[in-house]
Amino acid sequence: MAAAEALLGEVEEKRKKTIQMLEAEYSAKKDEVAKKAAEQRSYIQDSGKREGEAAAQREKVRIEGAAKLQAKKMIFDATERMLESNLTALRDVLADYAESKEYNDLLAKMAAYADRRLGGSINVTCRSADAPTLKKAGVKVASSELSSIGGFKATSRDGTLELDLTFEELLRSREEDARASILGKE
Repeated sequence: MAAAEALLGEVEEKRKKTIQMLEAEYSAKKDEVAKKAAEQRSYIQDSGKREGEAAAQREKVRIEGAAKLQAKKMIFDATERMLESNLTALRDVLADYAESKEYNDLLAKMAAYADRRLGGSINVTCRSADAPTLKKAGVKVASSELSSIGGFKATSRDGTLELDLTFEELLRSREEDARASILGKE
C-alpha cells in the first residue's frame, strides 16, 4: 500500500507539474495573442487615420480646385461683360464721331487710301449722309444705302477687289487689339 500511495503521489505530482506547465504555456500564448491583437488594433487605427486624412486632403484639394475654377469663371464673365460694355461704348463714340465735322475730313482720307489700295478709280457703297462728302472727294458712289455707323465699302472699277472700311469692320478686325487696350495689356 505504501507503494501504491507513493505511486499515487508521484502521479499527482506529475499531474500538478503538467497543469502548471500547461497554465504557463496558456498564459504565454494568451499574452502573445493579446499583444498581436493590440498591434493589429493599433495598425488598423493608424491605417484608418491615414486613409481618413488622405481622403480629407483629396476632398479639400477637390473643393479648393472647384472654388478656384468658379472664381476664375466669375472673373472671366465679369471681364467679358465689362469688355462688351466698353465695346458698345466705343461703337457709340464712333457713331457720335460720324456726325462730327472731323469725320468728313477722315472720310476723304479713307477714300484716298482705298483709291491707292485698289489701284485707282473705285466705286463705293456708303451711308446716304456720307454720299455728298465722298462725291466731293471725287469718288463714284455706287450705292448710298449702306447700314453702318460710318465708313464705306470700296470696290475696284472692275469689281475684282473689295475693301471694307466700315467702322464695324475696322472694329471687328481690330477687336483683339481693342480688348487688350481696354484691359490695359497693350
